[in-house]
Amino acid sequence: MDKKVTLAAHRGWRGKYPENTMLGFRMALTLDVDAVEMDVHMTKDYRIVVCHDASLNRTTDKTGMICKLTLDEVREADAGIKFGEEFKGEKIPMFEEFLELMATRPDIRILLELKDYPEEIGDFAYASAEETLRLCREYGIFGADRLTIITFSAGICAWLRTRYTKEDFLIHGFYPKHYMRGWEKDDPYKYYDEVCLFNGGDKTPQGMPIDHGTPLADKARFKEFELMGIKPCVYYSLNKDEELHRAAYENGAIGFTSDHPDICGEMLDKFGARKLKK
Repeated sequence: MDKKVTLAAHRGWRGKYPENTMLGFRMALTLDVDAVEMDVHMTKDYRIVVCHDASLNRTTDKTGMICKLTLDEVREADAGIKFGEEFKGEKIPMFEEFLELMATRPDIRILLELKDYPEEIGDFAYASAEETLRLCREYGIFGADRLTIITFSAGICAWLRTRYTKEDFLIHGFYPKHYMRGWEKDDPYKYYDEVCLFNGGDKTPQGMPIDHGTPLADKARFKEFELMGIKPCVYYSLNKDEELHRAAYENGAIGFTSDHPDICGEMLDKFGARKLKK
């Protein structure tokens, strides 16, 4: 197999440093990665911050929903202490801080996940998306060769494609489609340029979860998305299993996002999927 895959560092270097922190991003950039993945929300006073969850509860020493807090209140939280005492004092970054860093690395793609969803918080989510993209343009990080927008919202997919073209950025969604909010009203696949394939979330008619025994989607799913012109990608949370990654590559995965980008890069190099720089 001679196709070359791409490697993205997930939420910075999540396996080794506090996720979505400037420390994690800086350290991820010391590795041979093709992209950095991260997440944004908008605060009550319309400032964009870098955080995966809608609330501060899991990753910081504070609580509260980001969309209900001001920037100053969000910045009071410690985003490192729960990961380890040695990381005490790390803050939730302002999006501008992240963009300033990435402006110094034009060779690295940004996988930008919009975490505010109109299906949950209405028009605020569209405003959040627009303010985020305004900042991307301001910092010169725009264009399909540099920026991919990730979302779990069919509504955001549709909003973006009514206002921007594929020359502005690519769109990355998820399989199975029921992971996408609003999928029942609008088929999200028609908006995708890339797709992350999972093998789960299915339920029986009685509502019981189905155990597929593996997070790896069928090879046919990878091939079908490839034939649709949609780049098939994978992500397995905090996973260092070489056989799983090899199987994903052999099934047709072209993009890998990893919490351990150092280890994943070594595995991909071993498979002949991607030659690390020397």
